[in-house]
Amino acid sequence: MRQGISLISGVLFLAITITATIIVIQAAIPLVEKLQATAAIEKMKGTFAELDQVIRDVAAQGNGSRRTVSLLVDPGELVVNNTLNLILWTFETKADVITPRTAQRFGNLIIGANLETSLNETTLWGNTTYRIENEHLIVYINKTGNRSSPVTLYTDQLLLAIYNKDTTDWLQNPGFFKVSIDNSPNSVSGLGYTIAVENGSYLPFGQVNAIVNSTYLNYTIKFILESGADFITIEGE
Repeated sequence: MRQGISLISGVLFLAITITATIIVIQAAIPLVEKLQATAAIEKMKGTFAELDQVIRDVAAQGNGSRRTVSLLVDPGELVVNNTLNLILWTFETKADVITPRTAQRFGNLIIGANLETSLNETTLWGNTTYRIENEHLIVYINKTGNRSSPVTLYTDQLLLAIYNKDTTDWLQNPGFFKVSIDNSPNSVSGLGYTIAVENGSYLPFGQVNAIVNSTYLNYTIKFILESGADFITIEGE
């Protein structure tokens, strides 16, 4: 009887041990992935810091200077973009290492997640515009005035067009977007300007602010396109 009890107890104990071990292993997998991803990012952060210093040294030495640099890229992929004058390392991971759609700057080094947005200046139908683009949309916002020289602007002339890259459709009806405060006609126009928060490529999001100083109320309209989003966010302040 005791042997039977011992045997049964042993089997139960073994089963519990195995189950507990499986749970621990399953719980540890995300942690292991996060540690591995963090280590890879920190490694490349150090590598890029050294590479940046080499580039600075060569630039300081003038034309004709050169260096041989050995880089070990594992994991991830390294791309040299001559057009944008940058070196890009991409690394895919499911681990929550960096908050999505955020970026940190360390001198010339930028570390971020979901950096799929660009913001630059261009022209559309004769208008100077801010062009915000991600994987799905291209948004055109009227570039007008500046902080020192505000101009009269109308809220129905700010958002000029949206192009959907997935469906190849345009939203470009004149005045399709308009802002008013409390339905006051005095709030739809005023002295102001539009300004980009940050220009460039490989951004977590693109944002253009419209500063409107109307006779009814002073306010700011924020046009935000995030990486991966198939919609534009518009905020008022």
